[in-house]
Amino acid sequence: MAAADVSGRTGIPEPTYEPISAPGFDDPSIKPMEAAKACHAWCSKIQQAIDSKDIDTIADSFSEDGWWRDMLIVNPVDFNSFKKSEIKAGLEKHGVPEITKLRVVRPTDASIVPVSDDMVWAQAYLAFETPKTRGQGLLRLKQDNGQYSQAFTFFTTLWEIKGHEEFAYERRPNGADIHEQPGPEAKNWLQLRAETVKFEKKDPTVLIIGGGQNGLMIAARLGALGIPALIVEKNPQIGDNWANRYHNLVLHDPVWADHFPYLPYPPHWPIFTPKDKLASWFKTYAAAMELNVWNSASIEGGAKYDESTQEWTTKVVREGQEPREMKVKHIVLATGFSGEARIPKFEGLENFKGPTPHSSKHKGAKEWAGKKAIVVGCCNSGHDIAAEFYEHGCDTTIVQRSSTYVVSSKHGLPAWLNGFYQEGGPHVDDADVLFTSLPTELVGEFHKISTAKVAELDKPILDGLEKAGFKLNRYNSGLFMKYFRDGGGYYLDVGCSQLIADGKIKVKQGQEIKRFTENGIEFADGDFREADIVVLATGYGSMRDTVRRVIGEEVANKVHTCWSFDKQGEIQTVWRNSGQPGFWLQCGNFFQARCFSRLTALQIQQIELGLVDKNNPYPEEKENKDPRF
Repeated sequence: MAAADVSGRTGIPEPTYEPISAPGFDDPSIKPMEAAKACHAWCSKIQQAIDSKDIDTIADSFSEDGWWRDMLIVNPVDFNSFKKSEIKAGLEKHGVPEITKLRVVRPTDASIVPVSDDMVWAQAYLAFETPKTRGQGLLRLKQDNGQYSQAFTFFTTLWEIKGHEEFAYERRPNGADIHEQPGPEAKNWLQLRAETVKFEKKDPTVLIIGGGQNGLMIAARLGALGIPALIVEKNPQIGDNWANRYHNLVLHDPVWADHFPYLPYPPHWPIFTPKDKLASWFKTYAAAMELNVWNSASIEGGAKYDESTQEWTTKVVREGQEPREMKVKHIVLATGFSGEARIPKFEGLENFKGPTPHSSKHKGAKEWAGKKAIVVGCCNSGHDIAAEFYEHGCDTTIVQRSSTYVVSSKHGLPAWLNGFYQEGGPHVDDADVLFTSLPTELVGEFHKISTAKVAELDKPILDGLEKAGFKLNRYNSGLFMKYFRDGGGYYLDVGCSQLIADGKIKVKQGQEIKRFTENGIEFADGDFREADIVVLATGYGSMRDTVRRVIGEEVANKVHTCWSFDKQGEIQTVWRNSGQPGFWLQCGNFFQARCFSRLTALQIQQIELGLVDKNNPYPEEKENKDPRF
């Protein structure tokens, strides 16, 4: 059978390796073929070097500013971003990976990319194998004197385990096997699903705490691999974590970046999704993907890990049900990047006559029409809530205690997402490979150029904010890097900035809150602002705080720094070895939930198949401790 480019297509028989071929491959005037041919030649050279374990040749095949970003191939239990100067040491430490059949796939999707006046690269999607797995990747070859011979970025990622691929495509379930049950008591699909969700005969392999986008996506990934998983969700319904938030909430990320795995949004879906529409989709997704969910449920008394059996013991309590003790192999905490609501200690807070909800508990501005409202905090939630108060006729003040990075949705999102996530852009799976193939340090460097351009386009509104007394953080690496590095401190403007610039929402900037009184807030400079309601959009603590509350102090003390960058520029601990065997942190925005849920699920699968050591220690030397996280 002729070879097919089926990298990552689960269940398709293993292809035999053949040289790349496509119509026009030998015609250098056809740009995709020029890129594909150059990338194919590089792959052939590297494959020979890998076969002979020639580390020097491998390292020399990268440009001086080149990178190898790897996920679970060079080191099957971790992520690594190696600069060229680090590749040799990295391969000496971990060993040359047993990569075979490294090849360009879909050559007509290869391209020559003019990045800037100073940089052009040839780019192509890759596939490869190891003795037990298949992988995907992406190669960018930097142009030098018209030639493409050295790698600027080489991306390798685990995609599936041979013989244990997802139950999809050629491995999709039959569906008619319910007819094989003997006798008149045969159960239909609905009855069998009800039995599965109960887990009466056997505990799940994986217990997932939290039914937001991260919980749903990791459950879907595990389900596709045939690994029994149960979502424990504290709310009465899936989607309530969004439905219960403030009235006018709409996602700030566009639809093209926010698809769910296996089941993307339909083509008429709005660009920015309203919260209640999103909550409805959560329910649809859970049902369509046959996810096992216990609503109005939580774990009680934390969880204890037995190192001898490598199992967790925990008790799940559900409204209207008897508590259930469970023994599970893995626990995934999927309660979100934000930890516990952070509420600073303000003098006299208890004396204020009105409500002082944290932004996560604020329900809406409708009942406060015509009243005085103060919002403490100037990131996305603070701005959204302040805008809603204004729209309901409230006398609204936003309190800015430090500077804020502001970028407009209109100019910022196209600058950073176009080419990856846009109308008519790459398929979302390809876009995910494109984006994750870039080491975060390079993302920051590339975004410096686009950030400067966006700031110039946003200049009228930014100038207006400063004239209104709003303090800007002139961050030079863009929104994504701000999010990756700090986890907050930014506002993706969808309209509130103009209200502030026009004086329709007042700003109180740079002054500490001295005390709350019965009728408002007194500031350190003696200024006093009356209020009927104060919303505290004061952010969240570390995920470690949630680990401490939900799982227990002992595990929280083992979990490493959550978020920000390690010394290689990889985000720390989440989606990776947490420091506690059998315990995983799954969090992030929709793009990250979709991309990294696959890698979390594959790590769990490798452990369950005995392919890696569950107790493999966390690479301490890479950690970059940050007290914020």
